[in-house]
Amino acid sequence: MSTRVKCPNCGCIIKPQILAFLILLGIAGFSRADSIIPTDKAAHFGVSYALQTVGYGTLKSRGFDKTDSIILSAIATFGLGVCWEAFGPTPPSKGDILANTLGQAAAVTTIITFDF
Repeated sequence: MSTRVKCPNCGCIIKPQILAFLILLGIAGFSRADSIIPTDKAAHFGVSYALQTVGYGTLKSRGFDKTDSIILSAIATFGLGVCWEAFGPTPPSKGDILANTLGQAAAVTTIITFDF
């Protein structure tokens, strides 16, 4: 993606993907203004990030193009996260599904930003 944003303060050029990634990290860093996200949510975020990235890399190495690799790995990762929440040992949690989704979004943003 060739779209870039010029920072009004310092004039540096910023890719929108990097800005989105930083926003996602900010959102993922705090559940409320006064407390950091519980370890459980951070684990869901990290595992989803890893699954999305590994799924993308595997599909890409098998000859799929970039877009198909991102979409197929996103569907698989989201499906695994929802199934784990629905059929796992603990009751389903919207917070866990949100952390999974944010982890996936951060992974996709990283893939697009660093163009690998």
